[in-house]
Amino acid sequence: LAPKPSCRKGPLAATHRRLVGEPTMRRRSGRGGPLALPPPRPLALRLMLLLFVAAPVTQCRSWLMTGRDLRGPLVAGLASRPRIALQSSSSEAALSPAAEHLLSIGFSEGQVRQVASGFGSGRSFNPDVERSVKPVLKWLSSLGLSELQVQKVVSSHSRIFRSSVDQYLKPIVQWLAAVGIGDDQIARVIARYPALFSFSVEGKLKPTVQALRDQGLGEAEITRMLVSFPQIVSYSPKRLTHRMAVLAAQGRLASSLGSAMRLTDA
Repeated sequence: LAPKPSCRKGPLAATHRRLVGEPTMRRRSGRGGPLALPPPRPLALRLMLLLFVAAPVTQCRSWLMTGRDLRGPLVAGLASRPRIALQSSSSEAALSPAAEHLLSIGFSEGQVRQVASGFGSGRSFNPDVERSVKPVLKWLSSLGLSELQVQKVVSSHSRIFRSSVDQYLKPIVQWLAAVGIGDDQIARVIARYPALFSFSVEGKLKPTVQALRDQGLGEAEITRMLVSFPQIVSYSPKRLTHRMAVLAAQGRLASSLGSAMRLTDA
């Protein structure tokens, strides 16, 4: 037999030979018998052993020789990652002041993620806390919405922070009151359909109500419709008029309009 290299000698030599599949000498059954070589291990088995065992062995040897844990940088890197991704892109960013404020007043991390993702495509969630976030939250609470309802409205329609309270939000509430919806019902409408704040009063809300009037609905019926099914303002005038004409012919306009609008045209 050829002599072994000096680097393969020592207490770890036998372990090394087992890992890489080098032949080791062993005796046949029976004492004093001739030495025999074991059958060679398949190449795939050798590669698997090296793959799963070499890394831990290297880790252990590094720790014994240097006293350093190679996992330290990895663990430190994971620990330093930010808690929440606050941009609409897939990259993560540090918490913005607006996000910190929402967390401090009771919003969960999941809600803050939802607010950030819905704030706008390509926009980072960083509205001014004093000029936008706090005024909007305070105004929603003044309408009679509970804390949970405010969180729901902001989470599902976070673009509300991009709207001026006086210029865009208040006119919508004033319009709701003008069509006969009371203060307690206004809070219910907003909590049920926060996307109402994305529509224009002149370009969408008023034409929708006028279409309802043109089909013969009275003011009380329109009020009940807006309270029970505020999503009706999101439909196109063509679809709304067609559904109302079909129901009016059947005498079920006032009672079935909400459920009929949820159906498809198929």
